[in-house]
Amino acid sequence: MLAYFVEAFRVLLANRTRSILTVIGLVVGVATIVSVQVAAQGMAGAVSGIFKGTNANTFFIFPKSTQGNSVRAALKLSDLALVQQSVPGVASVIPFTPRQSIVDAGHQRVRLRFGGESDKRFSTAPLAAGRTLDSEDVARAAPVCVISDNALTRLFPNAASPDSVIGTSIYVGSRRYVIVGVLGKTKIDTAALGLDISNDVAIPWTTFYNNYQRGSSFFGISVLADQGADLKTMENRTQALLTQTHGAQYQYFDFGFFAQTINGFFAIVGLIVGAVGAISLVVAGIGIMNIMLVSVTERTREIGIRKAIGARRSQVLLQFFIESLLLSAFGCITGMLLGVGLGAIVDRGFIARISGVTGSIPWLEAIVIAVGFATIVTLVFGTYPAYRAARLDPIEALRYE
Repeated sequence: MLAYFVEAFRVLLANRTRSILTVIGLVVGVATIVSVQVAAQGMAGAVSGIFKGTNANTFFIFPKSTQGNSVRAALKLSDLALVQQSVPGVASVIPFTPRQSIVDAGHQRVRLRFGGESDKRFSTAPLAAGRTLDSEDVARAAPVCVISDNALTRLFPNAASPDSVIGTSIYVGSRRYVIVGVLGKTKIDTAALGLDISNDVAIPWTTFYNNYQRGSSFFGISVLADQGADLKTMENRTQALLTQTHGAQYQYFDFGFFAQTINGFFAIVGLIVGAVGAISLVVAGIGIMNIMLVSVTERTREIGIRKAIGARRSQVLLQFFIESLLLSAFGCITGMLLGVGLGAIVDRGFIARISGVTGSIPWLEAIVIAVGFATIVTLVFGTYPAYRAARLDPIEALRYE
């Protein structure tokens, strides 16, 4: 068997330019599909980790933008108490109003994400120094704040440690807030993806309401569920409650829904790329079959000599079949390596930069694709040329010029 592979390799090497040009379509098809697989794996990792800085038991509900009467759908302070009292499993309800503000600390003046939060932690970021907001802060609408690691770096670039800024004052406009806590780094910066969910500067939501929202409606509300609560049931109940109360339409958003949306998008992309890869596969297979038929024609006299000295049909068939196999394997392995490389570049150079998560390379899927394509091309497009070579009449083959 080894002699067959050595002979096939020698023949292909003797026509290396033709062999390389023959498998280009196969390389492109496999590389395209594998690179998308790698990029999709990286994106899946990013999606699974994208909201690690925010409690997974959180969902947001807000009025549908497509309805006619937006005034009727507006959410107000009374809705917070209504949801808290009427929906089982609710740990905390606060207004959700994304906002960016200019924050001053000494000579530093930067724009940061700024908003109100509860004493129940919506964030899962670790505490680096000080304390978090507590129920007393919320009850008395205290002028205190907890800042993120990003805010610490930008507002206090020369700070010796997070502890050194505890008790320091910062200003949002003319309002002063005292830092009582500093959060540590989170793996994901949601702002990098345009999702301003976590706050760089968090003050008690009651303070935020009194200073910036009194008398106005909310963009939406954030709901934190108790541990182990059925989030989907709570979302439906909250939606139904607000619809019944206001006679308006609402929609909710949670991290699982976002992940499903992204995964659905990549599933569609995968189907499209798969179709393109299938076309490339067919084109490449036809090219391989054509070249093998040309090879059979060129080597007709050689085949006749082999048969004349005792070579069986099965031996001739196997020889040409292995040549097809080597062409397919070369194209698929090259395409797999190229696809893994391109996918890794996209993952490490783009997805990981904005998400903070580096996905693992799906070697198993890449190998399965390469082996599968090589097998299909060899069986479908390599069998006929090999069969034709094996069927040649030795006398007619010896007379061929």
